[in-house]
Amino acid sequence: MKGEVGSLDRAIELVLSVGVIASGACLIVGLVLGSSPMLRWGILLLLATPVARVVVVTLGLFRRRDWLFASISLWIFLVLASAASVGLHLRP
Repeated sequence: MKGEVGSLDRAIELVLSVGVIASGACLIVGLVLGSSPMLRWGILLLLATPVARVVVVTLGLFRRRDWLFASISLWIFLVLASAASVGLHLRP
């Protein structure tokens, strides 16, 4: 059980680290080159990082068969996904 918790923690740390580093790299490149698309990608990656964390946590909890918290985490993911869907459909 403890090994599973440690591996889930490492997976979460990896997702957050990669997301922030990739976002930061895109933002820096966008600023240096004056590239609007790179800046947009950097912001998009920064916004997607916590969502990716929720996905990893949800999968890890289902894998551990922690049904209560996995269901709660899945609910949170569905709320985030529906909010993103509404936001994408409201663009001008």
